[in-house]
Order: sequence, then structure tokens, then C-alpha cells
Amino acid sequence: MKSIDKAMSALRLLVDSGGELRVGETSRHLKMTRGNASRLLASLARGGLLEQDPVTQRYRAGILSVEIAASFHRNFDLVEEARKEMEELARQTEHTVWLGVPSGTEVLVLKTVRGPQPIQFAVEPGHRLPAHAAAMGKALLALKSDQEIRALFSADPESLTTQTKTSIDELLRDIAMTRMRGYAVSNQELFEGVKAISVGFEDPQKSMGVAISVSYPLFSIEKTGDQPIIDALLMFARSFGTRIGDKRWVL
Repeated sequence: MKSIDKAMSALRLLVDSGGELRVGETSRHLKMTRGNASRLLASLARGGLLEQDPVTQRYRAGILSVEIAASFHRNFDLVEEARKEMEELARQTEHTVWLGVPSGTEVLVLKTVRGPQPIQFAVEPGHRLPAHAAAMGKALLALKSDQEIRALFSADPESLTTQTKTSIDELLRDIAMTRMRGYAVSNQELFEGVKAISVGFEDPQKSMGVAISVSYPLFSIEKTGDQPIIDALLMFARSFGTRIGDKRWVL
């Protein structure tokens, strides 16, 4: 496992270094000897994840990395598909709309659209949120079986607020409710004073799920409640889900 961790660290360093790596640079950052760094990079090159420039001797992304990236980006056609409808959802609800994708026990935020409300709550693209506490995370977990969820969490989830679900059994009960009603809820489980609701989608090939979430400060719905926001999100889900061919949402 340590060798896999080192390989992952080397690939991350490749990204952070602008797309090229030297043996010496890898040795310094990964705190390993030059010999071990050289063998690590050569091993990744043999597997196709890296390739070495014969002139500069630097390593860059190999053909397998390119193929993985191409497969990954094909999934993100859904992001562009969702963009315009997210803008309309933000206009209807007047609150922030997010789009995220699963990343282990986290959710990676890819897009944020702000509504016209003067006071907004949002997490910017690129941030990762714990799946057990974020509405988007729960919507994506609901696409998995209970067995898969248990395998994903090696320990009880971390407590982030007094409302966070901190046991797998408690989380699974919440996920069961999510499947039944069609949307996930995070009520101050991630941030105090903030509620979020979310729906999840799968493309027809089920290669990757995406989630759409609406978040809002609780004080903003004191008079009206959040049923209009829920209705707008479910209307969005039926329209978008039908368009991308997600059978769970086909009308």
C-alpha cells in the first residue's frame, strides 16, 4: 500500500508541477532517495501512466493517463448539460445551486450558481465536502447499495456540528429516507444555520453520478418554509433526469 501511496503522490506532484517531473524533484518532495524516485517514475512509465522525454529526461503524463482523463471528462458532459437549468433553478429558488461529483467519502464541488438573494451561502468550485454531512453527498450515496456504503466508510463518520450523523447505521437510515422521498437533506449537519437539499443522477452507462444541491440560510425561510424550494428542485430533477436518460427520473 505504501508503494501505491507513493505513486499517487508522484502523480499529484506531476499536476502541481505543471505537467512535468524530474527525478530530483520527486526525490525531494516525496522524501525518498534518488534511486527510489527513479525506480518509481520508471515503474509508472512502464504502466503507461507516465512517459519520459528522451531529450530532457523529464516525465510527463503517459497514454494511459490521457485515456483515463478522456474517460473522466466524457462523464462531465453532464456538467455542461446541467449548467443552463442550474441557472434557472437558482433564479426560481433565489438561492445558491451547486453541482458535485463523488470522490470516495467526499463530494467534489464543480460548479456553483448564485441566486438573487442578497445573503447567499456557497462553497466555491474545487472544494471537497464530507459526503455523510453534505446533501449532495447523501444524494450520491443513495445511488449505492447499503453494502457499498458500509464498505466505503471504514469508521464512523466525523462529527462536524451537533446535527451531524455520526454512526453508519444512522447515516443509512437517512439514506433510506432519501431514496424514499427522492431528495437528500442536510439540516445544519455541515454548517450551523444552513440547510441544503439535493438530488442525484446517473448517466445511462452509470459510469459516474452527479448531484445538484440548493443551499440556504435557515433565517431566509422563516416565513415561507422551504416547500417551494423542494418543489422547484424536484421539478428540475424530473426534467433533467428525463433528458439525460436516468430511469429513476423518467416521467
